Amino acid sequence: MCKHILNAQVSIRAPCCKKWFDCPECHAEATDHELRKTNEMIFLCKKCKKAFRKDVNDYEDEDEFCPHCDNHYVVEAKTPVAALGVEGDDARMDS
Repeated sequence: MCKHILNAQVSIRAPCCKKWFDCPECHAEATDHELRKTNEMIFLCKKCKKAFRKDVNDYEDEDEFCPHCDNHYVVEAKTPVAALGVEGDDARMDS
């Protein structure tokens, strides 16, 4: 599970080391080399668990969906936000 993108819908196969990662930051943390750029991306849908390829040079609006299960995998990324809060009632307020 990706700690950088909370709603990642696919994993991406890194062309440099042939390993699966949820985002480029996960690749950077787990390896000692840079992520190699490529025009052909290999994805693994987290909903149906099937892999598929996409050419980034020939990308259309309908390519935002898994070809196997129609999972919409191109979504706005939700990233973790640090927050401090108090759970429950503040005992100082009741005194």
